[in-house]
Amino acid sequence: MSKNGEACKRFHDNHSERTDLSDLKFKRLLSDNASSKLAVVEAEVEGSTDPAVVVINKLPFTQQDLTGILSGSTGVENEMQNDIYGQYWLKPDPNYNPVKANIIHPATQKHIEKYTSSPSHLVKETEDLYLGVTLPCILKEQFSLDWVYNILEKKQEQDRIIYENADPMDGFLMAPDFKWTGKQVEDLYVLAIVHRRGIKSLRDLNESHLPLLRNLETQGKLAIFKKYGLPVSKIRCYIHYQPSYYHLHVHFTALEYDAPGINCEKSHLLEEVISNLEQNSHYYQTAELTFAVNEKSNLYKAYKEIGYFQEREEENKSFLDLEFESGSCEKVLDFLQMIGKAKHEPSGEQWETTYGESSWRMAVLAMCLPETVNRQRLVQLALVSSLCSLGTCNDENTHWDQKSQEVKQILSDHLPPLVANKLFSLFQEHVDIRRGRLNGSKEHNCYRGILELEEILLRWEEECKGKGENVCTEAIINRMALLQFPGANRFKLCKEKTELENFLKFVMKISELMRLKRTGWVKCQVRDPETVAAHMFRMGILGIIYSHTPIRVEVDACIIGICHDMAECIIGDITPHCKVSVEDKAARELAAFQDLTRDLPETIALGLLVPFSRYENQEAGDFNAILTKDYDKFDMILQAFEYEKKEKRGPFLQQFFDSTMTCFQTQAVKKWQKSLLETRTAYFTNQTNV
Repeated sequence: MSKNGEACKRFHDNHSERTDLSDLKFKRLLSDNASSKLAVVEAEVEGSTDPAVVVINKLPFTQQDLTGILSGSTGVENEMQNDIYGQYWLKPDPNYNPVKANIIHPATQKHIEKYTSSPSHLVKETEDLYLGVTLPCILKEQFSLDWVYNILEKKQEQDRIIYENADPMDGFLMAPDFKWTGKQVEDLYVLAIVHRRGIKSLRDLNESHLPLLRNLETQGKLAIFKKYGLPVSKIRCYIHYQPSYYHLHVHFTALEYDAPGINCEKSHLLEEVISNLEQNSHYYQTAELTFAVNEKSNLYKAYKEIGYFQEREEENKSFLDLEFESGSCEKVLDFLQMIGKAKHEPSGEQWETTYGESSWRMAVLAMCLPETVNRQRLVQLALVSSLCSLGTCNDENTHWDQKSQEVKQILSDHLPPLVANKLFSLFQEHVDIRRGRLNGSKEHNCYRGILELEEILLRWEEECKGKGENVCTEAIINRMALLQFPGANRFKLCKEKTELENFLKFVMKISELMRLKRTGWVKCQVRDPETVAAHMFRMGILGIIYSHTPIRVEVDACIIGICHDMAECIIGDITPHCKVSVEDKAARELAAFQDLTRDLPETIALGLLVPFSRYENQEAGDFNAILTKDYDKFDMILQAFEYEKKEKRGPFLQQFFDSTMTCFQTQAVKKWQKSLLETRTAYFTNQTNV
């Protein structure tokens, strides 16, 4: 062992025998807080090259302390006097003037950065920002949790445990926080650490965690009352966001103690967390959470990298003038062409349906689930499942760890960090659910069910080929009932399956769009052209990508995109060459959509009809509808260029570029159009020269 290693070991082994701080030497002040009477210093350690971090805290006065100070053992030095007022410096017996210190050695650079004072900034974190910035950062940079697991496994600090519920799922243990001496309740500070692993923070909580959270609130407060006599009504319990470490833990402090981290941008009362989840299972997946982040932290740097703290001109621009990415957009267009192959490549060895078509149908199924689940998130998961088409191995024979790394690399190489991280977070969640790694939420259970239902549908469609629709649908009906699709309750109670059969008819009708070739490509004699469903798939992906803009687009554009051509399963793909007036086309599509959803419950029918109508109406100020219209036209010319390269017939689809030359309204898509046209011109110039 090296001399430095021996010094570190000796320092650690002597914690329990230490009587002074003679081996520590002040190096510099890292931070101080006058209100909490706390200072953090970096110290040098005799015989060691590793620094120590020392957290020094002046403890609150107790009645015993005050009695001892107001006695003959206290020396005084007069500072000033005026009439009846006198001011003195007191020199009390050290026994009545306690100062506590926590020592970290060997301290790493992360520890020093953690405790070093620096300016703080507020972040208003949306779901997109969490998936795209915060989550990737904390997964990469978080501290080791070994010390937490040592406590949970009783390898360390066993003598400090004051209460434990040993249930592995809904249990926890409690111990005094290091900030508290345990000598008085005035500054009581107790920490509860849950046994269940994998819950990083508030963002992971859903209704499946309610039994655990209720145990923490009721049993935790009762344990403190029994141990320390502090009434339940005088105990504050809360969860930090952002936490100092990413394993769920709850803070319990005396109500009248101004504990560190109880400020509104840091703490969330446990009672309110429970109430929010009782009302909305996915509250913390979609809520905007505000927190403070200091400039020394890696999380601040991650937000700064995407320009979050800049006073951007975009804040004052209209939505139509916003751009998707700064600088060149060539790599983004390359990615969109890469994802375009999901429109054409089969989703497995056993069926002809493509990744894009299957993803689109799963997204529509997600929209028809009960309102008690986060349907928008499920729609996104369904669409990003198509990223399985990227990389070297297909979905049928994939090694998931390899697939995840390939997808992550492709996304980071082609998209801005925020978008790349968000898409990868969604894709990794899809992979985890596909592999059976569910977190217990309704969303995970429902998405797993949708994946299984889609496989049943694909197999059923293969069996139906050449046999009509008389193949048994019992397995599909049963699966739909489990997922609570329309008619599930009636089927479970009295085996009445008319509503479920009506819903299946709807699914089978829209599934025709997975085989309906788009008219424009057919008329131009494109070989194996895309289907209507495949077109709506990429529009849905585009809708997810654009949802990070300052104006909250969320996934409205995505939902509109996957619904806008749905009526074509009844009336077909009507193009300008079909010599149908704009008014007649709109009337036919609306009537077809109404007929398509006639036998569906009103809430589901409206959930599909409203996005369709928004696309058709194109009302001023409906930015999501306007954006989707731009996506529709851009996807067409992007697909045209892909066909031109594939067919090797020169620029034979020029009419599509001519018809869209001046139709785009959003600056973001205009920028894409300009880049695509330049790329296309350069491509055919090179082809001519060759």
